[in-house]
Amino acid sequence: MMRVAVADVGTNSTHLLVAEARPGGFLVLDALKDRTRLGECLDAQGNITDEGYTRLSRTLRQFRELAASLGVPELRVYATSAMRGAPNGEEVAQRLQREVGVYPQIISGEREGRLTYLGAAGSVQFGSDNLLLDLGGGSLELVRGDARQAHTVLSLPLGSVRMQLRYLMQEPPRQRDLEALRGYVGGMLEPHLDAFRVREGTRVFGSSGTFETLAEVMLTRSGDKVGSRASEERSINGVLFSTADLGTLIGELRRMTPARRAKVPGLDPRRADIIVAGAVVLHTALELVGAAQVRVSEGALREGMLAEYLLEQERWTSGLSARERSVLELAERFGANLAHARQVSVLSVKLLERLETLEVLPPDPDHTARSLLSAAAALHETGQIVAQSSHHKHSAYLIRHAGLRGYDPAQIELIAQIARYHRRSVPKLSHPDYAALPAAAQKQVCQLAAVLRVADGLDRTHSQSAQILDLTRDGRGWLLRVGGIHELELDGVRQKSDLWAQQFGPLRVEGS
Repeated sequence: MMRVAVADVGTNSTHLLVAEARPGGFLVLDALKDRTRLGECLDAQGNITDEGYTRLSRTLRQFRELAASLGVPELRVYATSAMRGAPNGEEVAQRLQREVGVYPQIISGEREGRLTYLGAAGSVQFGSDNLLLDLGGGSLELVRGDARQAHTVLSLPLGSVRMQLRYLMQEPPRQRDLEALRGYVGGMLEPHLDAFRVREGTRVFGSSGTFETLAEVMLTRSGDKVGSRASEERSINGVLFSTADLGTLIGELRRMTPARRAKVPGLDPRRADIIVAGAVVLHTALELVGAAQVRVSEGALREGMLAEYLLEQERWTSGLSARERSVLELAERFGANLAHARQVSVLSVKLLERLETLEVLPPDPDHTARSLLSAAAALHETGQIVAQSSHHKHSAYLIRHAGLRGYDPAQIELIAQIARYHRRSVPKLSHPDYAALPAAAQKQVCQLAAVLRVADGLDRTHSQSAQILDLTRDGRGWLLRVGGIHELELDGVRQKSDLWAQQFGPLRVEGS
């Protein structure tokens, strides 16, 4: 069974989820949370400080090691409000890629909301019209959708840490500060209320640590008297509480110091300093949209990331031919990063199709070239199971000797050599295996390896975010336009376009 590791970097905390795919869903193998509190590590310009980087690098290194110990070679990480709003967020992400080997992909507030909605859909029973509120440390997302998908998403910088630092630094909070916070939240929400007002039949849900903590406090107060250990272990998924009860609780918590709040039964002591700010934001939002009650979902962003990952994999693997199934089995056997393999395979094929359309490559009616390239793309990093150093050569060896089905010996040799030249040296006659090929096969290896090198560079961060928009040719050579691309990937393509230039002409890359 395929195993997957995902993590999200928030303003207040960073979460890890490791799971194994099962028919119709997944089984959680391990989960970990670290309160990195990036929201506290911003300078006057909003940049993440050295302390913030240190906290994050330590946590992501720990997450990566835990995932590896469970047999997951790669960690998919998304970063939200704190890194999204930091002017140096991308710089921090690239540094983490270099020094930790993990690249946190910074996602938009809208994408965050859609993924959280997907995660909640797997935890609670959605109806035909649903409203989800997700409060993090840096932002508040409101999402409206049906039982299957989100339709309207709003992301606002109203997170609990952000609002606490802005309005409630004095403890206990003063009434005028609470009113100022309510007024600010109302002013931010007011232009968007028509899209999110509760209608007849609307189901209202809430996700986040703030919602879970508030639900735990109310559940404890309602008469569900349990010991602290049991309280920590029980699920609060699906717990329902009223907006009026939340208002009453705020009235009590606001009169306490953080030290007193930390002793409130059911309240996570680590949230004692930000719980009032978070509760006020949620209470104000619930009142403004007309929600009398809200149901808690434990499924949130990371569960949505996991569900999306598995859906992508399912689409890729459905309807595979015998030879394609054999390629996938080989990639899984040698622990390849399947998400990266899939992305490079998809990008390679798109580039190849464009070259064929422009008649740069000969007609391929039976799609043999596409099959060879797709297989090499899916298997190009399998050699890492032997060693990172010279893994391109190890990949070629494994492809030759691992019993790949559906291809004849000559085709397997071509796949091996295309994969071998995805990095480092371009094909040379001084390489015995390459020199042994017929001239036509040598040319095909060079052309398909050139495409593979560019496609691999487009996913250098292993974030699977790049999308090929267009490939055109002009008097200066080739222009490749790509969406969703990061600076590291632009550099990656430029560094790996040498063979493309030899075979097809100079290549320029533009991100958009």
